Amino acid sequence: MLLLIGIFMTLFGTAVDATDPADVSVSPQQVANSISGHVSDDRRLPVRDLQVELLNDVDSVIQRTKTDSSGLFVFRRLSNGTFQVRVQTYGTDYIGQTKRVQLERTRAFEQVDFVLSVKQTTSTTATPGVVFVQEVPEPARKEYERGAALLQQAEQRKEGLEALKKAIDIFPLYFDALELLGTEYVKQEEYEAAVPLLTKALEVNARSFTSLYGLAIAQYNLKQLTNALDSLRRAVVLNHRSINANFWLGMVLRQTGKLDEAETYLKLADQLADSKLPDVHWQLALLFNQLKRYKEAADELEMFLKVQPDARDVEQIKKLIQRFRQQSRSG
Repeated sequence: MLLLIGIFMTLFGTAVDATDPADVSVSPQQVANSISGHVSDDRRLPVRDLQVELLNDVDSVIQRTKTDSSGLFVFRRLSNGTFQVRVQTYGTDYIGQTKRVQLERTRAFEQVDFVLSVKQTTSTTATPGVVFVQEVPEPARKEYERGAALLQQAEQRKEGLEALKKAIDIFPLYFDALELLGTEYVKQEEYEAAVPLLTKALEVNARSFTSLYGLAIAQYNLKQLTNALDSLRRAVVLNHRSINANFWLGMVLRQTGKLDEAETYLKLADQLADSKLPDVHWQLALLFNQLKRYKEAADELEMFLKVQPDARDVEQIKKLIQRFRQQSRSG
């Protein structure tokens, strides 16, 4: 029996990046397709500088961008096919979201808007009850504070990064500077630069959830799945109520074949998010299909549609649900 990924590709067609040199079937008309949208908070205020990713149906990121000052993002030069648009909320209190988009015609211009909510009862960036105190030389502290302030202004990011580097040059074990510089590199997708900084930060303070979570994201994007798994396990120990950490741990466990463990953490993420994260239901559907638990896979896809009723490929997903129902009865 095909895995769920293969079934999605069969039903929806393979989403191929139009810039992939191996894609010889893309016509000049197809690369005119685009997906755009706005990201706002629950007060309908724009959210700037959030990373937005474009993925195909095998969970591969094919483009990345950031929201501008009006919350706008745009992906251009796309082929026909089914895509996922994912808003990453690392380093914020927002709950991330993913929406699916079907481009079925040439010169398609689809708009997908996101309204982000805040999980008031759960912190994903700090560990309750953990306090780290460090004596820091005054010159290093001043450079750190200057850098942190400059990073709040997008046009002065480069100067802010240089100030943080100076703080670390003055005091190489400066935990706050190491963590802030490392997490800033993660936000900017400069993962190779982030890993040594966050690793060193954890040598100074091994109980930093933020450093562990940021390190895991960097390791995952560098295809270091074993290291990412270790970092996520440690992060969940420090903050077992983090939605994002439990979700990422469950997803990486699934991708590395540790299916029973993956179910535990994905279900915990679902519970913490009050079943409002479509990504969790999608990952659970993938998992249950791998386990040949087709009824539960169908249930999760139904939950996915309930949470994300505006999915552009609703009818295809409904067909897949019916197929899983039939497989569960025949099994």
